[in-house]
Amino acid sequence: MVSRAQKVLGEIVESNWEIIVVDDGSTDSTASITRSMSEIDSRVRLVSHKDNLGFGRAVRTGIENSRKEWIFYTDCDGQFNLDELKLVWARRKEADIVSAYRRERKDPGMRLGYSLLWNTLTIMLFLRGFKDVDSSFKLYRASIFEYLKPESTCGVIDFEILTMARDKGYRVIQLPVSHYKRRAGTVSFESVRSGFIAFVKFNAIYEMFQQLFAFRIRSWRGISR
Repeated sequence: MVSRAQKVLGEIVESNWEIIVVDDGSTDSTASITRSMSEIDSRVRLVSHKDNLGFGRAVRTGIENSRKEWIFYTDCDGQFNLDELKLVWARRKEADIVSAYRRERKDPGMRLGYSLLWNTLTIMLFLRGFKDVDSSFKLYRASIFEYLKPESTCGVIDFEILTMARDKGYRVIQLPVSHYKRRAGTVSFESVRSGFIAFVKFNAIYEMFQQLFAFRIRSWRGISR
């Protein structure tokens, strides 16, 4: 993923880019591999959490450590085509956030059901929603984070940022991108994934509901930033 990102970024912005790999307390070789890449290209940077702090906290860490005018984030599981970053980049002048949604999502059937329920719940709670809110293929204008300070540490982070941005009057556009089956690795918040089956861990569901409702309360009180 990093090698592919280097190639695509070189085609888009030549040399004025950086790649931040956020290691959220991984127990594999993420940190050592990234350090090796950094020795070859200093624009590749590693930011590590000593412990696993959650998906949302990892996204926030990446944002907080960025140094460029635009911030793009995606997962490193290879389910997106990084060439399509070019499509997202081409729309940046129209928006403050370009949020992609998966055209034909290649996840287990049960996972698609969970996603439908999640998106429906966000629409019900906030009376408006977004397509495929948790798709990890988004481009942000960095300056918006001078005013938006998300607090979520789990997957609520995507919805929180989009909602706060919309409420602050920032321009959000959405466009479709390709999606592929997971080739390797595991999904941290799933206990089982096989074919149609995808069982989500109870504590992960509880955490997302808890943080979504906490965000709803902050919004009602007018204290979401």
